[in-house]
Amino acid sequence: MDLSGDRQIDRRELKAWIIRSFKMLSDEEANERMEDADEDDNGIVTWNEYLSDAYGIDESSEDTLNFGDDNLHLIEDDRTMWMAADTNGDGSLDSQEWVLFSHPEEHPKMLPIILEQTLKEKDKDGDGFINFQEYIGDRGEELDKDGLTAEKVKFDDVLDKNQDGKLSGNEILSWIVPSNEEIAEEEVDHLFAHSDDNHDELLSFKEVLDHHDTFVGSEATDYGDHLHNIHHFIDEL
Repeated sequence: MDLSGDRQIDRRELKAWIIRSFKMLSDEEANERMEDADEDDNGIVTWNEYLSDAYGIDESSEDTLNFGDDNLHLIEDDRTMWMAADTNGDGSLDSQEWVLFSHPEEHPKMLPIILEQTLKEKDKDGDGFINFQEYIGDRGEELDKDGLTAEKVKFDDVLDKNQDGKLSGNEILSWIVPSNEEIAEEEVDHLFAHSDDNHDELLSFKEVLDHHDTFVGSEATDYGDHLHNIHHFIDEL
């Protein structure tokens, strides 16, 4: 965490540590999911193994699903994502390809697929954009007037960056795909607010250890059980 070795942690160092934590969490989740899906433990997941693990079906029954089946569009989307992640085109995913498939939002080459699938689901009029009605969708029926107003403000002032009344391209991705950079910056603000006791814009080791529970309880930094062990937490410093 203390990249400069001065026994103090500034905002830049804390942000870098949080982003590293995100990656470690993603890797842990991907490894766990791959272990579950890799039925023969050969380090490679076939499409049939994935179907069995995720949907409880095998490849031979895939085409027998009715179009009304709720799983069908999910399987179609998964198949598209699978093919994009299968960089060597052998029909199966190794550990590196599996990470692309299981966490596509973290890999630039997969973002066009996310955009395509979002438009397929949300773009009801087929114009290639997301207007406010398409953005709010069925959620609009559950929101009161204040909730709808808040969503309209978010749509107009936060998401619609070019102010043309609709979302396109990167605007859609900014809505759908969370920004680790932005989340990390918000978490840095949160941790400094609760841990920087002398307000010097630096966290001493003592301040971090005094607020160990705050760090462990943070969704952004609690990426593994080892942080709950105070000795391992000290090693992170």
